[in-house]
Amino acid sequence: MQSEDLVRVRVRVRDVLAVPGIDRLVATYFDPDGPFAGTSFDLLGENPPDVLTLDDLLATTLLDISWRPLAIRALLAGSGPVNAGLAAIPSYLDLWNAGPDALQSATVLHEWLDDLPGVGPVIASKLLARKRPRLVPIHDDVVLRVLAPPEKGFWVTLAAALTDSALRHEIEGIRPVGGDSISLLRLLDVAIWTRHSRSRNARNARRAVGVPEPGPLLPVKA
Repeated sequence: MQSEDLVRVRVRVRDVLAVPGIDRLVATYFDPDGPFAGTSFDLLGENPPDVLTLDDLLATTLLDISWRPLAIRALLAGSGPVNAGLAAIPSYLDLWNAGPDALQSATVLHEWLDDLPGVGPVIASKLLARKRPRLVPIHDDVVLRVLAPPEKGFWVTLAAALTDSALRHEIEGIRPVGGDSISLLRLLDVAIWTRHSRSRNARNARRAVGVPEPGPLLPVKA
């Protein structure tokens, strides 16, 4: 990993956290009466750590994705590979403390899911973030555009960035009241997405709490 990649990710994260009102914006996302997935993504139905359930598939649809019939059949018929893959990944492990073995196991399972019909890397990351919220970050086009990690190096670069305890403390500073169940990775994902998403709901949320629209992302020098 190049030092400029690590510097850029840390700077971009801090840029998001420094936006006035970002804590209110994140709280709006987790408002149970709002239009967003909120904590339902994590808490909906049953979520046993090493078993894929129908509730897991339903929960991921709250993040604006859908499952194709072929993928659902493959997941339900072939839950053995998923369950075995989950069993190889500790449920208590934080990304910044993960060793190469745990990251490799997560990568293997992510690639297996990625190859299912109509799934791809984003949906695969959302399902794994439901099962391993402390280890696997969601990476959609908004997050990748903002953090600009190296290709195929998002997890390891973010893991390195979050070894900075001060940065983790800053992320914890935007945790909404009553949001104890939300992982640090999810807090960061929501902060980035609500700040930079061009979706109607995100724009409305920014307007409601008085957060201005984001300007262009400026280059970061190492």
